[in-house]
Amino acid sequence: MAIEKNPNDISTPIDVAKDKLNNQSEALGIDVNINEEQEEDLAVNVDPATGEVEMALNEDSGKVLASISEDFYMNLADLMEEDQLEEISNTVLDNYQSDKESREEWEQTFERGFDLLGLKLEETTEPFDGACTATHPLIIENAVKFQSKASQELFPSKGPVKTQIVGAQSPDKEKQAQRVKDFMNYQLTEEMPEYFDEFEKMLFHLPLIGTAVKKVYYDETLGRPISEFIPIDQFHVSNLVSDLRRADRYTHVIYRSENDLRKDMDAGMYSELDLGDPEQTERGNITSKAEQIMGLSAYDENPYDPSYQLLEQHLYLDLPEPFNSPTGVAYPYIVTVDKSSKKVLSIRRNWNDGDARFVKREHFVSYKFVPGFGFYGLGLIHFLGNLTMSATAAMRALIDAGQFSNLPGGFKARGVRVVGDNSPIMPGEFRDVESTGLDLGKSIVPLPYKEPSQTLYQMLGFVATAGQKFADTTDQVVSDASNYGPVGTTLALLEASGKFFSAIHKRLHKSQRDEFKILARINHEFLPTAYPYDIIGQSAEIFKQDFDGRIDVVPVSDPNIPSNSHRLAQAQLMLQLASQSPPGTFNMPEINKAVLAAANVDNPDRFINTPQQAMQQDPLADIMSATRGQPIKAFPGQDHDAHIAVKTAYLQDPLNGANPIMKMVEPILMANVREHMVLRFQEQMGGLMKAQEGQVDQGASLTMIMAESAKQILTANQLAAQGGVNSIEQQNLDIQKQSVINRKEREDKELALEEKKINIDAMVEAAKIEESKKEKNDNLTAKVVMDLLKLVDKQKFQEGGFVEQARAMQPSSVAQASAEEFKQAADLAVKQPILQPKGFLEQAFEAQRIDPQRAIKERMAAELAEQQRMEAEREMARAPIIPVEREDIVETEEEVEKISEIERQEREKIMKSDDEILNAILEKNLPRLGEGLLEDPQVKVRLNTFDQFHQEMESNFNPKAKNPKSTAAGLYQFTEASLVTAVNRLANTIGEDNLPQWAIEAREHKDARKLSEKEQQILFYADMFQKKGSDNLLKKVLAEGDNDAMIEYYGKLHHTDVDKPTQKRIDKIRKKYEL
Repeated sequence: MAIEKNPNDISTPIDVAKDKLNNQSEALGIDVNINEEQEEDLAVNVDPATGEVEMALNEDSGKVLASISEDFYMNLADLMEEDQLEEISNTVLDNYQSDKESREEWEQTFERGFDLLGLKLEETTEPFDGACTATHPLIIENAVKFQSKASQELFPSKGPVKTQIVGAQSPDKEKQAQRVKDFMNYQLTEEMPEYFDEFEKMLFHLPLIGTAVKKVYYDETLGRPISEFIPIDQFHVSNLVSDLRRADRYTHVIYRSENDLRKDMDAGMYSELDLGDPEQTERGNITSKAEQIMGLSAYDENPYDPSYQLLEQHLYLDLPEPFNSPTGVAYPYIVTVDKSSKKVLSIRRNWNDGDARFVKREHFVSYKFVPGFGFYGLGLIHFLGNLTMSATAAMRALIDAGQFSNLPGGFKARGVRVVGDNSPIMPGEFRDVESTGLDLGKSIVPLPYKEPSQTLYQMLGFVATAGQKFADTTDQVVSDASNYGPVGTTLALLEASGKFFSAIHKRLHKSQRDEFKILARINHEFLPTAYPYDIIGQSAEIFKQDFDGRIDVVPVSDPNIPSNSHRLAQAQLMLQLASQSPPGTFNMPEINKAVLAAANVDNPDRFINTPQQAMQQDPLADIMSATRGQPIKAFPGQDHDAHIAVKTAYLQDPLNGANPIMKMVEPILMANVREHMVLRFQEQMGGLMKAQEGQVDQGASLTMIMAESAKQILTANQLAAQGGVNSIEQQNLDIQKQSVINRKEREDKELALEEKKINIDAMVEAAKIEESKKEKNDNLTAKVVMDLLKLVDKQKFQEGGFVEQARAMQPSSVAQASAEEFKQAADLAVKQPILQPKGFLEQAFEAQRIDPQRAIKERMAAELAEQQRMEAEREMARAPIIPVEREDIVETEEEVEKISEIERQEREKIMKSDDEILNAILEKNLPRLGEGLLEDPQVKVRLNTFDQFHQEMESNFNPKAKNPKSTAAGLYQFTEASLVTAVNRLANTIGEDNLPQWAIEAREHKDARKLSEKEQQILFYADMFQKKGSDNLLKKVLAEGDNDAMIEYYGKLHHTDVDKPTQKRIDKIRKKYEL
């Protein structure tokens, strides 16, 4: 260690040397401790004239140096010989010059490419004065768009930093992560005001050049970290390396004014050396070109103020003794050299104190637009340079052609002179011309300039579109209204169109993360133990230990979501999926927060209500709560069957189907119904398991008890749902019940045959009266009238009546013929005017409110219906009877007769119930169509005609009819869907609680053929009165007897699709009914 030299080499006492060494080491910031054993290693020389002391180490002098306790990151240049420093300086300068020359051609590419940005206003005289000098904005437009989008994503208003916990989470780590996040966001937005400006500058250079570099370091003069953008022509690295971590060296060119350099020396950053006066230095070629086209630099030889050009090179060195490594391996150092004087200003270690692996510390972060073939990336000048030149050439040619076309030039004869100058003629202006007798039209010949070429215009559009499509088409997708479809489709379009920017965004995210890690390391090294700071609305504190590596610092941006459009589309997709899924599948408050956050809404929690707790309520209260958006829940001990029934009926109500609110309420109620089903099963299981605890084997497990209970519940529920059909005993009872019904039907048929015989006897008697009318005219006429009145009166007051029976009967050719015979007999009787006035018979029937012709027709139709039932009985009789071998069932005649009587009563009750249902439908709907319609006998006649017309049109009176091309079946050809609708409308009319069992079962099997004729007729009536638009037509049919309205109802509301064959059939049947 040479401090001062004395050529006379005069020794001096050791204590004087030690004092001198301590004084000089204190000036260098070194603590020297020399013990007695180390004194013999010191050689001390004193200049006798000046008293200067020189201290040197003997050959084995490592003991002294090893005892020096120094700052690890001190400037080692202060401890080295000048010849050693000169050698290191030459190494740095050679490395720098080599790296600079290796990329000269690469830099020239950008010098030419900057001319394509169109940032400079130019005028030209080539090829003519005023020619177009505009440059197509393809490159600069996409560069500015990229800068705007990337800045918004990487530096949001709340700060660019978020944190992640490394390892297992704990409350302490969570608090630490929050402190680190809050402080670094405060640091980047408040304490480091240059960060955002430098970051934006980097984002503008990056898409143009393809590579940008930022430097993060601690500034001794400012006492805080600095993050600055380094122009690429001030940063030199070999293109053969892939990234900075693997680079053996890279150089940062620093331009410092004399005053700034003096500040750095005073702060201890550099050695205090005499570097001479600052010189005029040339800046990088790229920087000079950019400043030139923007008009920011003068065009003289010395455009910049004098400054020092420092080369800060990060490289690996094997320093001379005593700083060399024992194995001869080069260690990472940071060496700063003044380029002009070639003096070394500083040499500092570039690895962490105590790191046995000597890993290089990073201070620079490289950002890549698109990775290239080496270290330097590719930018828009590389990708779009040729396209921009082509688009610029085409655009200039079009504009120049347009100028020639609008202001054409030409030739004029020598003798022609325009008075004044040759300036263009203004609109409406006439100028004097001296033509000396020449024909002006022949003396001035304009050149045949063409209009701008459409082909060239199309080529310009193609080139521009190709360049824009390559850069980014996300904006086009968002602005194109035709792309607004399903959210998933929009998200897919955004994903496909933004792949280019998405990949760049991931690279930016990674580089920004590296930058934040460097900043976190600097905070750990230079922050005090506790650092309080103030932010808006509160005071906070950060601790040095918070940056201990347990918290990972990352950018707040999402590398998988490159833009806000993607984020919003993704949030909408989650919201749509959640709305279509069963309630409880998704966390809706969090999804709503994500949607609001994607829309850049601050503090979205203030817009979301706190979730309410569900309360135990009755079914109707649950439905009301669901419609208001309040939560509902199934609770143990509730009447689960009632909840299931009420809520299912509400969901199946067709009147609620068109209500938009049902889209929200339906999944909530369905989920609640499922909850009640599960709880009901749990409670059934619990009860059975408790009952079986003492009935199973002692070794039976809980699982076995549960299995046995589940089987019993399943069996019971199946029997309840199917009415015991699967029970052998029940099948036997059903057969006996059917036998009773068949016996009753036979008795009814015998009664019908007797009635038919009476009708025939009446007609025969009428014929006899015709033969002997001259002799016994008065008496026979009265007798026929009385017989007919008695017959009619008997038929009218018999159970069901003519009109009621007609609804379940079918007319036929036989019935029509019998009616015709009856009509002829009655006509013969009433044509005799001896004792009664003309029309007496008609008046008699009108007094009884009976149409005799229709009454007879209805009775004949009843005969046909009875014949069909007898055939069905015979078919049923052929079915085998299942034998029952059970001791507990005794088939005695008394028991059979008892069962038969019960079944007969039940049959009468059911028939009476169906009639009551039919009357209830009429009583509820007819008053709505007009006053007095319910009491008017003609209304029932017209209603019967209306019914018969629809039966014959749809099925030709066949209750088992089936359309092979659809699900339509039965008398009225109900489809499966329309049958369910008819049942629901019946429930709306008479109430869900009054709905008969056959109607409830019809909702499940959806087959009209499984219903009786009466049951199909009930559904037809319930359905027709509630069809939309039916009231007006039914009023015309029933109140006014408008047959055209009946035909219109059939075509528009029942059949709904009348083709030519159907219309032909309508016309035929209309004539038959004389409509």
